[in-house]
Amino acid sequence: MKIISWNVNGLRSAASKNFGGLLESAKPDILCLQETRIDAAKAQLLGLPFKYAYFNSAEKAGYSGTAILSDIEPLSVEKISLEGEPSEGRAIRADFGKFALTSIYAPNARDGLARIDYKHAWNENFMRRFANSGREVVCGDFNVAHRDIDIARPDANRESAGFSEVERGDFTRILSECSLADVWRERNPDEVKYSWWSFRFGARKRNVGWRIDYFLVSRAIEKSVSNADILCDVQGSDHAPLLLEIF
Repeated sequence: MKIISWNVNGLRSAASKNFGGLLESAKPDILCLQETRIDAAKAQLLGLPFKYAYFNSAEKAGYSGTAILSDIEPLSVEKISLEGEPSEGRAIRADFGKFALTSIYAPNARDGLARIDYKHAWNENFMRRFANSGREVVCGDFNVAHRDIDIARPDANRESAGFSEVERGDFTRILSECSLADVWRERNPDEVKYSWWSFRFGARKRNVGWRIDYFLVSRAIEKSVSNADILCDVQGSDHAPLLLEIF
């Protein structure tokens, strides 16, 4: 089974660019999206080529949002609002039997770490929600670069949003307390590869990026993953899509 995860930075925008090209070349069975910025009714007008489409949209129009599109019917689908979270559509979970798949779009701590307390609380709620279930595949934009190798300029960004000690520590705890594996990094421990680049200063062309998008897989089913990759050559968003193949 082939799963693609992609922060599209607006589904309507991505659909007008390379969205169809990715689907044609990768042919995913399941597509997880983040930062869709659209509600389900308007998304259906885009002619999405999947049998099943599930959206968790933010109350605020044009903001946040997650989705799972699939040619395989899930047993159940849950729009997740973690305790204390405003209705920002940040997580949706589909149960496919052997595993449950969640598409998440974690909050950004923002400039000056203005939203770091909320981000930390969101991470704490995530850990309580996903602790040791044993069959989780969680993908999406966690808005944190975990290690120095995951960011082009670590020394210049020590306390920047997405690379603060609080966020990195929370991510370490997520992996540990939820028994989740950062599959791509574990299989590529020394490889430098990013998933997000600023639109400014030609950052993507110069590969001045961050790895903030992940596939996290429960340790109990980690051996079922046959392939994991970051599709850096795919355009259409400031994020690269991620690939996971699981059997």
